Amino acid sequence: MNRAELSYSRSSFAVARPTIILAGALCALAAFFGQTRLAAALMFVFLFALVARLWAHLAARRVTVEVSAPECGLFPGDELCFGLTAKNDKFLPLIWLEVFAPVAANRCLLPADGREPDDWEFAGLQEQGAATDIVGEKRLPFLLWYETAEAQMRWRAEKRGLYSMESWRIRTGDGFGLAQLEWPLDEADRQTVAVYPRLVEVSPELFLRNLWNSENGARGVMADPTVIRSTRDYLPTDSVRRINWRLAARGLPLTVNVYEEILPKSAHFIFDGSSFFRTAPHFEELEDALSVLASLCVRLETLEVRCGLSLSGTGDAPPVSLFAGAGAGTEDLLRAMAAYEPPQLVYDREKEKYVCPPPRFDEAELLDAARQAGRFYWVTYDAPALREQHLPETLGRGAVTVLTYVEGEPFGDFETVCLTQLKEVKRHG
Repeated sequence: MNRAELSYSRSSFAVARPTIILAGALCALAAFFGQTRLAAALMFVFLFALVARLWAHLAARRVTVEVSAPECGLFPGDELCFGLTAKNDKFLPLIWLEVFAPVAANRCLLPADGREPDDWEFAGLQEQGAATDIVGEKRLPFLLWYETAEAQMRWRAEKRGLYSMESWRIRTGDGFGLAQLEWPLDEADRQTVAVYPRLVEVSPELFLRNLWNSENGARGVMADPTVIRSTRDYLPTDSVRRINWRLAARGLPLTVNVYEEILPKSAHFIFDGSSFFRTAPHFEELEDALSVLASLCVRLETLEVRCGLSLSGTGDAPPVSLFAGAGAGTEDLLRAMAAYEPPQLVYDREKEKYVCPPPRFDEAELLDAARQAGRFYWVTYDAPALREQHLPETLGRGAVTVLTYVEGEPFGDFETVCLTQLKEVKRHG
C-alpha cells in the first residue's frame, strides 16, 4: 500500500485536521482566560478526534487485501466469484474492513449482493463514470493480530462489455466510525474482466460451403504431400498415388503414406459497426450482430476452421485487426468484441443533425492478409452502407461475402447473405 494513495474522504468533519487544530487552539485560549469547563470540553473534543484519527491511521498500516478471479472472460448469465484474502500483519486488531466495488456504467457485471450508494458516494461515482444506482461491497469479519481471513464476492455477467477493477477501494478505520481510510487495490490485483457477447445457435453451412473443398470429402482438411506422418497397410479403396513405392521396391507388402493434415483456409470477419448508426442508432441490432458473430467464431473453432476479425475504428477509437495466421485465437476475438464500443455520434452543423463518423480499417494489413485468408465476410447493417466503402471492391468480389443484418437487395455481384438467417439451425430427421 502506498501512503500517498491513502484517502480520508469518508471521514467525519469532526476528525478533520482543521477541526483538530481549531479545537486545540480554542482549548489553549479558554485555559488562558480561565474558562476551565470550556477548556476541558474542548480538550475532550481535541483528544477524541486526535485518537480517532490516529486509530484509523494505525489500523490501515500493514493490512493487505488480495483479490483473485478464476476467470477473466465469461458469457452473459455466467457467475464469477472474486476471492478476497485479507491479512492483518500487526499486533493492533482490526475492528472492521470492507472492499468497495463500483459497477461499470454499462452494467455488464453486477454484484449479487449489491446495495444503493449513499448520498455522499453519488458524486464520486458520477466523476468515475460508474453506475450511480448500485455498488458492490463486502465487509470482512473482525481480524485479530496477525490473522488472515477469506471471503468471496459473487457477481453475475449481464451483457457484453469490459469491467475494470481500477476503481475498487479497501476501507478501514477507527472503531467509532469517525475516521475512515481508503486506498486502491495493488496494481497486480486490478484485473479486467471481459463479458463476451451472448452465444446463440448458428448454422456454419455457409462457411463450410465456401471454405471446404467438396471433392476431398475431408471437411476441408487437406493432406500435405510434403510431410509423411506414418504408413499403413494398403486397402483396395486407397488411391494408387498414396502407395509407398520405395517400400514396395524392396519386396515389402504394399503400404500407403499417411500425410500430415493441414487447414489451408480461414474465415476473416470485417465488422462495420458504423453502418448500424448511418441512418439511425440501432443499438439492439448491433448487439445482436455481435452475438451472432461471436457464436460463429466459437462454432467454427469446433470445426477446426480458423477465424480472424477486424473491427472498425471511429473517432478516437483505433481499428482492431486480429488475424488467424498471426496466432489470434477465439479468446482474442471474443475479448476484442467485448471491448468494442459503439461509435459516438457527432453533430454536423451543415446538416444540423448528429451523424456517425465514417469507419476506419487497417486496409494495408487486410490487403496483405488477403493472401492467407480463405474468405472475407463483411458484416454490415444493410447493403446501401457498402456504397460508401471501396475496400470490398479492392479485396475482390470473389473473396468477399457480404453479411447484412437486415434482409434486402444484393450488393452488386457480391454474394449477399442475411446475417440473422444464420441463427436458424437446420435440423434433420
